[in-house]
Amino acid sequence: MSWPRFADWAPQVLRLFAEASGDLLCRPIFALPVDHEWERVPGVTLLGDAAHLMSPFAGHGANLALLDAAELAASITEHPGDLERALNGYESALFPRSAEHAAETAANLDLFHGPDAAAGLVGMFTDMRATA
Repeated sequence: MSWPRFADWAPQVLRLFAEASGDLLCRPIFALPVDHEWERVPGVTLLGDAAHLMSPFAGHGANLALLDAAELAASITEHPGDLERALNGYESALFPRSAEHAAETAANLDLFHGPDAAAGLVGMFTDMRATA
């Protein structure tokens, strides 16, 4: 079987494709802009991927969704009877935290899939090893 799109890839990687069961599916990666925010809508907020969709190249997605839920619950219990204040408090912490993690995962996406990905990854792991 031939994959023209991957013709310049290493034979070892192409062998992984050939030996895999099923068809190779190339899927797009979606992400919101790093500094994504929204205007307050009374009584409504977002959490998890709806609030800060980012590529999986930092491994924060599920943890951020759980943290969002915990912080939203805490904010609601801290402001009983004042949902707008609770949502404002939650979002004021959410936006900077989301931007920080989104910037990290965007940088990793570029590192892993950029034009010089192999050299970048070798450098990253070399640096990690040197500081371990």
